[in-house]
Amino acid sequence: MENKNMTTCKACGKEIAKGVKKCVHCGKDQRSFFKKHKILTGILVLVLIGSIGATLGDDPEQKSKVDEPTQQAVTSNELSKEAVEEEKPKEEIYNIGESFVTGDLGVVVDSVEETTEFKSNNQFIDNVTTEGKFIVISAKLTNNDKESRTISSMQFRIIDNQDRSFDASNDTNLMVILGDEYLFLDDINPGMSKTGVFVFEVPNDINEYFLEVDSGVGFAAGTSAKVKLK
Repeated sequence: MENKNMTTCKACGKEIAKGVKKCVHCGKDQRSFFKKHKILTGILVLVLIGSIGATLGDDPEQKSKVDEPTQQAVTSNELSKEAVEEEKPKEEIYNIGESFVTGDLGVVVDSVEETTEFKSNNQFIDNVTTEGKFIVISAKLTNNDKESRTISSMQFRIIDNQDRSFDASNDTNLMVILGDEYLFLDDINPGMSKTGVFVFEVPNDINEYFLEVDSGVGFAAGTSAKVKLK
């Protein structure tokens, strides 16, 4: 009977436990390129997103083509504001410690903390500080899909009571200080969970806020959910 908790080494082909970083037989690193090179992958993703945004912004004709279907949709669906509001389902907001699912992603926000500094134990890495404050969110994420999923910090945003939106930090020093604890780009196999943290740099005047969670990135996106944090 096949053991679902075991797999084979990519190099020597011998049986090893799923999720191990290195083969116990030959020492081959089992992690994907994205997992082994989080910082480089993150930089490439950010450059790609910036390039796409710049292309659309600099090409009036292309921007017009993108906007045209939206304008036509608005024209063809002249519903009153009251009717639209009546059709919208009431948005459910979850609390810290409450388990919920958005798309194929299971989420539990375990804790929320605020700080102004992350201290480094590495003499070559400076402490990370801010003029505002850091919101540190610890969460457990579960892959309910039938195939491996990549979890990205870009799926998470802080929304405050002024409708301001804050993305997770991609500070390289911060990533080094937190190490594997920081969920930046992580692969999760079907039925498996991973617990880690996300960090958001925000101004001091933020005092009421939510966490908005997307179901995934790319084709895995489509739904979202909110968690009341403070």
